[in-house]
Order: sequence, then C-alpha cells, then structure tokens
Amino acid sequence: MRDYNPSPLISIIIPTYNYGEYLPVALESCLQQTYKNLEIIVVDDGSTDNTREIIERYGDRIVYIFQENAGVSAARNRGIESANGDFIGFLDADDYFTEDAMSVRLDILFKNTHIGAVITETYSKKGRDGSLSCQPGFKSDKSSGKFYEDLILGRLPFATCAVLAKGSIAKQFRFPVGLSNGEDVVYFCKIFFSATAYYTQRPTAVTLWHQDSLRHNIEELKRQDIALVGAILNDPLYGGALEYLRKDFVSRRCLELFRKLYLAGEKGVARAYFTKAVTAKPSSILKIDYLVKYIKSLI
Repeated sequence: MRDYNPSPLISIIIPTYNYGEYLPVALESCLQQTYKNLEIIVVDDGSTDNTREIIERYGDRIVYIFQENAGVSAARNRGIESANGDFIGFLDADDYFTEDAMSVRLDILFKNTHIGAVITETYSKKGRDGSLSCQPGFKSDKSSGKFYEDLILGRLPFATCAVLAKGSIAKQFRFPVGLSNGEDVVYFCKIFFSATAYYTQRPTAVTLWHQDSLRHNIEELKRQDIALVGAILNDPLYGGALEYLRKDFVSRRCLELFRKLYLAGEKGVARAYFTKAVTAKPSSILKIDYLVKYIKSLI
C-alpha cells in the first residue's frame, strides 16, 4: 500500500439464503475477531426463514442488504459493490472463522507488500458435531504469481472463506451469475492471475459439510455440466494464456462430476463423465480410485 495504514478496514461479505440456523455462528466468528476494524456485510438472497430477525438482533454491527433471490454469485457481487474496505474477504453463512483469522491474514499482507491476496488453509468439519481436520496443500508457506494454475488443476485446496484480497483488486471482478458450482474458482482465478498471492499452511476458517449445502445439489451439477471450464478458459481477460490447461482442466472437472454423481447413485451419467475425462486426457484412466468406481458402476 502506498500509504501505510496500521488499522485498515476489512469488509467481510456473507451471502445467505435460508441459512438462519447456521448464520449466528458465522456472524459471531466475525464479531469475535481479535482484529476489530471490520465491516460485516450480510447479503440476504431472498430468504424466507428467520434470517432477517437474526440480523436485527445485532443492530448496526451488521450491514444488512436484502435482495430478491438471484443466486449466490449475485449476492456476493452485491456485497462487493457495497464494500468500503481496504481489504475484502468472503464467508459463506454455514462456515466460520477462527478468532485470529483477520489478524493472521493482515499480518501476512503487511509483511509481504508485493502481494495482493493471502490464501490460508481451512479446517473441514462434517456436521456440527464433527471433528476438525486439515490437510495442507503445500509443504510450506510461499508466494506465487501462478496460484491460478494450482487452483485450476486442483493442487490448491481452496475455500471462498480462505482468501483476503486488497479491495482495489477484489472490486475489479465479479462472480459469474448463473454458475453455482465453481463460481468461486472463476472469481479467484482472476484474482490470482492479476496479482501475486501468499499461501500459508495456517488454518483460519472452518468449512462445514452438510446435506443442505449447494455442494451436494446433484441436479445443479448435471445442469451446469462442465460450464466451469469455459467460464474460465474462454474469458477474454486471459487472452488465451490459460489454453495450455484445457485438457487437464476438462479431465479433472469430468472426474469430479463422475465421483459426485457416482456417490449420488447416478451411475449411468457418472460413467459418461469418466469417458469424457479419459478422452480429454488418456492418462486419467490410471487414476485407480476412479477406475475402480467406474468398473463397479458397470456391475
């Protein structure tokens, strides 16, 4: 930053839709941060549950924005447009931060003035009573100007709540409306392509896995197919610079869909994605776990 500000404003954008039962934990994790100069923005994407009542309990500590239901990308974009922070971060309504999340990230940004964003590890938690687990994606902390490649190829374990970016960079881009599976990859690929980022093994957030999550919406997965690939690689921003990743990306995306659909019992559709993955990258057939599932799907 050109002018050093020891206490910059951090905007945290929380999109939500009928997640009233999870939202209080997310909000409390923001309010209990050791770093206090925060702007907490909740964008309610047309909830019909008790979300509004929950927000009202917090008074002016929360910036509340209501919009007609338009999807998670539109909600995050509304938050970006409303954010006033020097830095911008995101938190899904069913996830939450560790209490030192913002101070840890800000400290890294201050110590590495050449970077535009920081990426931390996250804990995973299956169900509210599950234990926390974390498997670091890299062997050590590092900075890189090519985290977009790691993101596309799946080498970077990633969650939306894991990143804090300079506001001047975050506000340049928007999440793709109409894409609800992988929309965060599209947005943050642009961030990492446009700025050097720093990765730390230290977890600063918890992602909660549960059946209500969009991650488990099988019909949406089938509808969107591999649109994620085109949303990134066909974007004029890159000017064809990422084309070398297409075969690997198509194969990886198809394998992801194969696994999710197989586990959901959609074995016929799943097999079609396995075939597409191998067609795009023949060496994919050597991924034993996927091959075993494919063979089982034939039985």
